Amino acid sequence: MPSIEPFKQAVGRTEAGGASRLILFLTVFIDLLGFGIVIPFLPMFAERMGVGAVGIGLVLSIYSLMQFICAPVLGRISDRVGRKPIIMLGLLGSSLGYLVYGFADSFFWLLAARAIHGACAATISTAQAYVADTTDERDRAKGMGLVGAAFGLGFVLGPALGGILGHSSLRTPVFFASALTFANFIFAAFRLPESHYPDRSARLDLRQFIAPILALPRELLRHRLARMFAIAFLLTFSFAALEATFALMVPAVYGYGAFGIGVLLAFTGMIQAIAQGYLLGPIARKVGEARLLRLGLIAMALGLAPMGTIASHGALLAMLAVIAVGYGFASPSIASLISRNTESHLQGEVLGVNQSALSLARICGPIAGGVLYQMMGPSAPYAGGAAIALLAFTLSNGIETGRI
Repeated sequence: MPSIEPFKQAVGRTEAGGASRLILFLTVFIDLLGFGIVIPFLPMFAERMGVGAVGIGLVLSIYSLMQFICAPVLGRISDRVGRKPIIMLGLLGSSLGYLVYGFADSFFWLLAARAIHGACAATISTAQAYVADTTDERDRAKGMGLVGAAFGLGFVLGPALGGILGHSSLRTPVFFASALTFANFIFAAFRLPESHYPDRSARLDLRQFIAPILALPRELLRHRLARMFAIAFLLTFSFAALEATFALMVPAVYGYGAFGIGVLLAFTGMIQAIAQGYLLGPIARKVGEARLLRLGLIAMALGLAPMGTIASHGALLAMLAVIAVGYGFASPSIASLISRNTESHLQGEVLGVNQSALSLARICGPIAGGVLYQMMGPSAPYAGGAAIALLAFTLSNGIETGRI
């Protein structure tokens, strides 16, 4: 496992809240490590249970659907009860979801396991709110990038570890992920400090759970930060279309098999983690999140546009590196801008709405990418993704100071 020592420096342990963010990094990293261990094998696991292509699609999509619904709810509750209880709930629920998945013997239980995990994965917006609580505006993008770096490393190392564990049985990685996540729950219980201390007299009732769901369409479309939500949606939409079609395009155009695809994805995840863990903070302090967002969107468009048209292995690596850096810069920058434009007592709720926008993009992006691939050929999803990134770039014009 690569050393996390450089990320200790990126977090800044000598700064106020630095040690807390290091623990948060470890918490998110271990959580995503478990996710990365399991997710590559889910279609094979479902297929061996007799689940068809449509059923596999439902199993994959219900995760994002539950995340879409639950993110603003859990975000709002974290504003009222604190961040730590919600992060702990997410870890415990994820461990339970893996356990149900491991014992699943029917389509229903497999679907239920993914629904549980998707609902609990909505706590990523709470992790971002935790960063907002423990950073000043100058270091907000660096803190958001740290969460992204934890994601990238989890996705890089998880599939490799899952491949080793799944050599004899596809259930073994699932049970390991459940145990790992539960251990992470115990670790967070003792080591993760609270970052947000709300009014303890505030009461929670059923309306606290229902209101954010009912208000979600209006929040996404008519909130004063709706333009930023739209940029986050378009950015994730273009990247999700790549993720959904990459394993189809690469063998067809570049001739790589399953092992090669895994190596390419690991390479992309590592470049993204380096961009977010090492480069993003210093650059954001010099140029600001708004400019860094636009730089990332342009890089995304430049990397996506020729994908699938230049049959060179070296060019493929270069394009993936440019895309990874672009996404690595743009994603935490827009999250930081949203956070900076949100009052401290609403961080969880508003970042939850943003997480819902990202989840919606992860539902729609793969569908659009698959349709384009089938109708127009291997390069179409990437040309379309480049156009979407440029549309997001156009929307970002005018966001100069981080205040709108």
